[in-house]
Amino acid sequence: MRSWQQPGVRATTPKAEGSFSLLTYNVAGLPEGISQSHPEANAPIISGLLGDFDVVLTQEDFGFYTDAIRSKAPQKYRSTPHPGPSVLNPIKRTEAIAGDGLNIMSNLPIDPELDRVPWAGCGPAAAGCLALKGFARTTLTLAADTDDPKAEAQVDLYSLHLEAGGVDHDLRADDLDQLAAYLAKQPADRPVIIGGDWNLHTDEEPDATQFADFLATTGMSDVCGSVDCGNDGDVIDKVVFRSTDDVKLTPTSHTFERELFVDGAGQPLSDHDPLRVDFDWELRPTR
Repeated sequence: MRSWQQPGVRATTPKAEGSFSLLTYNVAGLPEGISQSHPEANAPIISGLLGDFDVVLTQEDFGFYTDAIRSKAPQKYRSTPHPGPSVLNPIKRTEAIAGDGLNIMSNLPIDPELDRVPWAGCGPAAAGCLALKGFARTTLTLAADTDDPKAEAQVDLYSLHLEAGGVDHDLRADDLDQLAAYLAKQPADRPVIIGGDWNLHTDEEPDATQFADFLATTGMSDVCGSVDCGNDGDVIDKVVFRSTDDVKLTPTSHTFERELFVDGAGQPLSDHDPLRVDFDWELRPTR
């Protein structure tokens, strides 16, 4: 597969800059008794802890507790939840009983109608065929603190959930190929951020090679290539990004908020830790 090459940008753009925080969190939102966590009690707690983040990407937010997760969250802009497989099931997966579990909330403007794309295949691990796992895209608008309406940038923002561990490794490779093909069809002059549950242990094979090949094919970069992620660089929850000639994205932090997202007894609110990544952005004049 031909490696991605950044295109030239011809439009004249003003210089502007800013920063924002992003949280990606698999909230373990399967029904109580099926979820490995306790979402009935934990979802409202999660909601009350989301105020410090400009952009929140969720996975396994299947609709059973979406209202609770949003109940105390201050983010103004919110994706329309997946309506369920009886309404939206483009691959006609007959086993599916839940949607994709992907949602986005943001202090910054987004298009609430996500482009939701399920993986073409699924596996038996974690009852994968019972949900329409995949990725969901919106457009995020970054605006500088200025009255100039041109001093803003649009970013293609994705929440993602790859197939769970234990499935055929080729299935996750197929997922990555499907995402890469989708990215190749999107406007190349917009920067990209993808966050979510990748289900890839990048300290193991073949996961490491599959992830590296995806990055090379798409021109994306792992945040951990820009900041020191310490021992957390191989955790399956990840954020990747891609700048353009006129919009530069610079990650400045990578932190799992393990101490913040706990219940009264100090226990985690999900079987995944929430990952915070801070970004600086710069809209650069191109001529």
